[in-house]
Amino acid sequence: MKITNKSAEGHPGFVEVRKFLHAGQQSYPRTLDLEAEPAEELRITLQPGTIVGPALREVLSRYGPRGGVGRMCGGTASKLHYHRIERTSDDNRPYDYGPPFVLEGCISFVTGAITIGQNQDGKILLHCHAGFIDSDGQIHGGHLLLDTVEVGVDPLIIRLCLFSQGAFVVNSDEETLFSLLHPTPMES
Repeated sequence: MKITNKSAEGHPGFVEVRKFLHAGQQSYPRTLDLEAEPAEELRITLQPGTIVGPALREVLSRYGPRGGVGRMCGGTASKLHYHRIERTSDDNRPYDYGPPFVLEGCISFVTGAITIGQNQDGKILLHCHAGFIDSDGQIHGGHLLLDTVEVGVDPLIIRLCLFSQGAFVVNSDEETLFSLLHPTPMES
């Protein structure tokens, strides 16, 4: 079923909005927060040929169990994998990540948002949504698998903000039936 906002018809830049109910037990409020100050800011430059995921985990391991957020500020990749959300035939999970798209060549980053979390065992998890342009000028975007990203000819610049006493810890979510990163108090 296609749902269209009638007031947006004919206006470039407006997108279709889809709404659906998750199969799991609804839980409100959906927004959880945790205040933790002060934060520590890092600027990381990854050189050509570096695989992004392991390099970021190596840097982050020096700071203990913390959560954080970050941005890709510029650079290129020579190869990467990413996923996009697709409709499924599973009523319990009507949308899920589809198979990975693989890009190789000169890929220029337009934007990227990184969330730093951890699993129940304290292993560092990196979640990233990014937009990028391939060597043919085509625009791509989605959930970027940082363990597959090889920095290209231009260094990749990443800015991170680490929380002082908080982390995002992955837990199952009763409503979405996904594993989500939840704000969790931590010792500094």
